[in-house]
Amino acid sequence: MGESLKVKYLIVGGGLCAASAAAGIREVDHSGSVLIVCGERHLPYDRPPLSKNFLHYQPADPADIESKDPSFYKEKNVSLKIGVKAERIDRGSKTVDLSDGSTVSYEKLLLATGCSPIALPVEGSNLRGVHLLRTVDDSESIRHAIANSKSAVMVGAGYIGMEVGASCQSKDVATSIVAIDKYPWSKFASPALGDFLQRYFEGKGVKFELGQEVAGFEGSGKLEAVRTKDGSRIPAEFAVIGIGVRQNTQIAKDAGLEVDPKEGVLVDETLRTADPSIWAAGDIAAFQDKELGKCWHAEHYMNAKWQGDRVGKNMAGEVAPYDQVPYFFSDMFDLSMVLRGDPKVGKSVKTIGDMPSAEFVELYADGSGRLEMGIAFGRDFDKLEKISDKLEGLLRQKVSADSVDAESIGF
Repeated sequence: MGESLKVKYLIVGGGLCAASAAAGIREVDHSGSVLIVCGERHLPYDRPPLSKNFLHYQPADPADIESKDPSFYKEKNVSLKIGVKAERIDRGSKTVDLSDGSTVSYEKLLLATGCSPIALPVEGSNLRGVHLLRTVDDSESIRHAIANSKSAVMVGAGYIGMEVGASCQSKDVATSIVAIDKYPWSKFASPALGDFLQRYFEGKGVKFELGQEVAGFEGSGKLEAVRTKDGSRIPAEFAVIGIGVRQNTQIAKDAGLEVDPKEGVLVDETLRTADPSIWAAGDIAAFQDKELGKCWHAEHYMNAKWQGDRVGKNMAGEVAPYDQVPYFFSDMFDLSMVLRGDPKVGKSVKTIGDMPSAEFVELYADGSGRLEMGIAFGRDFDKLEKISDKLEGLLRQKVSADSVDAESIGF
């Protein structure tokens, strides 16, 4: 039998959301005991650099992407269990069994377990040189491959495939992107935007095989080529699979919490589950979105940061609804992108600026013409941030897309 612990606030999950929640708790409750259970053998860290700057050794040290300075946990009296996973929740006794054999009693429990990358169930997927990307350890393996390879294949044309593909090509690794989609970012971007991205990448030397499925990975002990279902064979010294993620909700399901198969652990607008002692936030939270008027989950950095802060304060007694306009961002080559609004609805109706020059804002609207989303591209991130703030205000006002012009978004 392991040790038995008792805490006021137990946070399961070792990412940005968990660190933000601990900070949120401490803003309201300065003394209640807090324990973060981190499954990885690292302090909570930020994930966006893993597909971008971290691959270029900027920063080189994993400690430089930690969500909080290590001094935060000591100064704020936040305890951590590193490299330990939560295995079972007993809601009746309000305890959680951990992988190190210990049991933790809680008054209030936060589930912030995030997502895991989806593997590709094809021949050769276990070959050396075939990578998934979710953790800092994954990213270190990929950047080692970049430094020692001349060719690579990205499987998938979403955020991961495009960002890692750009990072590889920038380091003179001949890169191909293979995807079943007709164009990049097809899950939320317009065909025109997808075409722009493809042409921009091709101008940098990236090759695309779109509308293609990977049939297998070939090699003798180590990856040598990627085979598609149409019979094509693309030589590659390494590959990165970026075809999506799966929410880590099994522990919630096993505990009898209500889980939507597509959106995650059901919570109200304060991020609380039907169990009054349990909250969920970040990638796994199917939350009641006040601004968008729907129940959904968002998988991105700012959602984890904002929800973590809000849920921490809510758990500590400063209760308020989570009320943020969704915010996504990306960086590829010399370009930056900011997206505000709902990436799952709306149709492209208007472009402000010049898409071919990569300085533009594309607006998306619903059937009634109401603005639902704006995607801004450019090379000046400070300018994009100001445009993002303008878009947030317009989305909150629920204006028509037709009424939006360059002046109103500060373009």
